[in-house]
Amino acid sequence: MDFLKPEIRNYFFKQEPTIKTKIDDLPPAKYNPGAQVKNSLVASGCIINGTVENSVLFKDVFVGNNCVIKNSVILNNVYLGDNTHIENCIVESRDTIRANSYYCGEGEVKIVVEKNERYPL
Repeated sequence: MDFLKPEIRNYFFKQEPTIKTKIDDLPPAKYNPGAQVKNSLVASGCIINGTVENSVLFKDVFVGNNCVIKNSVILNNVYLGDNTHIENCIVESRDTIRANSYYCGEGEVKIVVEKNERYPL
């Protein structure tokens, strides 16, 4: 979460020695009409349809319609269904959060691990 502060980002990315990362061949993040993003880091491959504030989204995150993500870290390849509210949480990689879910860390960070089927047959 400290990377949301410009002075921290500048320290790590604009000074030597630089940090090198593995690059995936992903499209840039897509912000659909109605998406609102404030003070957040959004990685490539993300699709945003809802609201994201003070959060870090790793690669390949899908944020559904009317979702609200606040003060959270969403790891790689997470699907957040419509009308989901995530606040003060860390969502584990490759999770599928069902529509109309609510997770809020009260006074501490909550770890969310919910392994649902993304494409039920």
